[in-house]
Amino acid sequence: MVKTFHQVNDSKNIASTPSTGEDSAVVLNAEPPFTPKTFHPKQSLKPPPVTTAPMDSTPAPKALFQPTVQNSVDESSRQWLETAIARLELNDYQFADTELSRANLLQTTIQLHDSSYVTDYGAEASQLSESILNQLNTVTRSDYADGVRKYLGLILEATQKVDIDAISNSNTHNPSFFNRFFSSSVNNKARFMELERDIKSNVTFCQNRLNQLKKNQQLFAELFQKNDQQFRSLTIYLLAGQLRLEKEQELLQQQPVESQNLFAQQALLDKKDNLARFERRLQTLKILRHTVLLRMGQLRLEQKNTLTLIDHANETLNLVIPAWRQQILALFSLSPNDSVSELYQQLATTQQTLHQKLLSLN
Repeated sequence: MVKTFHQVNDSKNIASTPSTGEDSAVVLNAEPPFTPKTFHPKQSLKPPPVTTAPMDSTPAPKALFQPTVQNSVDESSRQWLETAIARLELNDYQFADTELSRANLLQTTIQLHDSSYVTDYGAEASQLSESILNQLNTVTRSDYADGVRKYLGLILEATQKVDIDAISNSNTHNPSFFNRFFSSSVNNKARFMELERDIKSNVTFCQNRLNQLKKNQQLFAELFQKNDQQFRSLTIYLLAGQLRLEKEQELLQQQPVESQNLFAQQALLDKKDNLARFERRLQTLKILRHTVLLRMGQLRLEQKNTLTLIDHANETLNLVIPAWRQQILALFSLSPNDSVSELYQQLATTQQTLHQKLLSLN
């Protein structure tokens, strides 16, 4: 008997359909239903249950470690440290409580047996010198200060070209053409207008350099802060190192000498060498600390010179030059019948002031 395609499919459907009773067992060979694979993990439709607990039931989290640094020292430690500071000649600096505590803790953690530690002792405080000197070199050797001096000198030299006596006499006497033409000084209004254009141009250039110099001089506050920080750090390193060195030298003197034990003798020699090397390192830090102390005066002097130049330029550009220009123009505006004695005296005083500023600038 030949079965058709539909009959074959019907027989398969009947065979795969589970029956009731004894035939209701699950067919082991049945293929699982097809599920598409995705890149996302399978998520449950139901959200996880949220359990709420009272606030007081959960204990507070504990710290990972307890800090050992204290910002204060007891009275006995303070007296001992202050006595050591006077003995070690470090009393040129007022220690704070935090700095005393830091020095006290640091002297207990110094590793004299480690040669690398002795080499780098206080190195982080020493490295600040290079940064301070680089910034100081930037401030003092910038072309802004040189530019202010250059253009301010050109302005003051230009003011000395004006012949006040010739201008004053021209109001009462008519000078000859040859005197007005071949004279090298500025003795008429046309030449003064040309000179005034050059002065205005140099004033603009000088003002630009002056503005940049004002911004640069603000770096002195940062330099003072870094220098003060380095001095503090070096003082703390010196105090802690000297205290530890004295303690180790006392222990070394009390240690008995073993004449038979070669290893003990070598250990004693190594300890003496380490103490001598650490003492040389402290001497280097002491010299560096003195250098940092002298640098404070240098910074003050450089700041004073910069501020003096700024004040000198501001006074010349904003006060003296405008007053001098106004007096010259007023002198040109006078008629031969006007009295010029008072104005001439004021102008002569202003001209003398400009001449003194030129001399002080040079």
